[in-house]
Amino acid sequence: MTAAFRAEIEDHSPDVRVVVVVGELDQATVPALQERLDEVIDSGSTSLVVDLSDCEFIDSSGLAALVGARERLTAGDSRHFALCCPDAQVRRLLEITGLAEAMGLASSRDEAVEALHVA
Repeated sequence: MTAAFRAEIEDHSPDVRVVVVVGELDQATVPALQERLDEVIDSGSTSLVVDLSDCEFIDSSGLAALVGARERLTAGDSRHFALCCPDAQVRRLLEITGLAEAMGLASSRDEAVEALHVA
C-alpha cells in the first residue's frame, strides 16, 4: 500500500535543514514538495538534505524539482545540497539519470549530513 504523500521540514542542526519526502513524488505531489523546498531555501539555511528514505516512487517532474532546488540553493554562494536514498528502486533511477553523482547521493541521512560538512 502506498503511503500518503508528505513533505516535512526537520531541523538537523542550526545550519542543516532536512526535507523528508514520504510516498510517491510525481506531478500531483511536486507542488507540495516545492513549497517545502522554497521555504528552506528562502529561509537562508546554509545546507539542505532531501531525505528520500520513505519515497516510494519518483517521476521526471520530481527529478526536475530536485534539480531546480539544488540549482537555486547553490547558485552564487556557499550553500550546500545533498540527497539520501536507501530505497533501491528510487536510488537506481537517480543513478541512471546521473543525478546521484551530480547531487551528492548518500545512503543515509547521517552520511548526507557528513558529506555537507566536508563540502
